[in-house]
Amino acid sequence: MARNINGQWTITQSNGFEVVFDIVQAPNGNLHGSGRVVGGREANGRGKLSGDSFVFTVDWNGNGRGGRYSGRFDAGGHLSGVTFDLDHPTSQATWFAHDFIPT
Repeated sequence: MARNINGQWTITQSNGFEVVFDIVQAPNGNLHGSGRVVGGREANGRGKLSGDSFVFTVDWNGNGRGGRYSGRFDAGGHLSGVTFDLDHPTSQATWFAHDFIPT
């Protein structure tokens, strides 16, 4: 199923952080936009949606790296996955998306 994920997604991470993604999706599935930690910093993001698979990297550190969020849509249309710090890959958390506001 082709998915349109243009809009604002709020995700909750298992480590207690809440992040808001503003995502623009190109017809080829490429994604760009930003991520914002609720109550904290904001950074540019980029990624790809391929079928039900989602990958989005947010440049929290300002060095082209940062946090990678990968996940999948389940049969019910819910998006969830795992995130990790690209500079410290053992620093990981699970996450789930909610409160989608389409644009």
